[in-house]
Amino acid sequence: MQAASALRMAQRTTLIFLALIVTGFAMPGAAQASTYRFWNFWTASESSWIYSQLGPASTFPEDGSVQGWVFAATDADSESVMPGIDPDLAFSEACANTTAAEGQKRVALVIDSGSIEIAPESQTPPKLLLVCAMGSTEASGYELLNAFTELRTENGFICAINTYPAMECSAAFDTNVATAPSNAAQVAPIQQETGNSAAPLGTALVIGLIAVAGFYFWRKRSS
Repeated sequence: MQAASALRMAQRTTLIFLALIVTGFAMPGAAQASTYRFWNFWTASESSWIYSQLGPASTFPEDGSVQGWVFAATDADSESVMPGIDPDLAFSEACANTTAAEGQKRVALVIDSGSIEIAPESQTPPKLLLVCAMGSTEASGYELLNAFTELRTENGFICAINTYPAMECSAAFDTNVATAPSNAAQVAPIQQETGNSAAPLGTALVIGLIAVAGFYFWRKRSS
């Protein structure tokens, strides 16, 4: 009876151990799913970019302001990528030849479509675009953006600016793609390294199962 009890205890312990290992395999995929690529909204203050905690509809920029949009892959634990131009330079280049009429304001809009590494499959990011948006002094950032660019929205969320990206809306993004070089000869070692990382653990599982089976037959012969 004691031998049978010990065998059952060993089997249960092994099953728990295997369940923990399988859970460990599943965790990296869950972590990757927390990274998304979407249009990040920025405002400028004192010649610096500031990631906006408000949506564009809740901002009311003054004449001479700069607002930026960057298509980037971000998550809760990392900072977004800033627009790829100095905000002061952005306004001078976008609105240098534009004079604000009475009751109107000029706001420079920076549309930065991000890098090719995070682009959706078969799509090429458009070049950085500068727009001098003219509107009433009471216009919100969203109203200015909507008046001078083509927007695709979903439940109030800006999915695409000027048709980029073509289809998706805040899609989950594999961060390994962003860090991997585009050259195929350089990508191969990264993929190989990922595959090899699971091999020692798989070998350990096989050895563990063999050990449990050996223990079972040894106890059976002994009894």
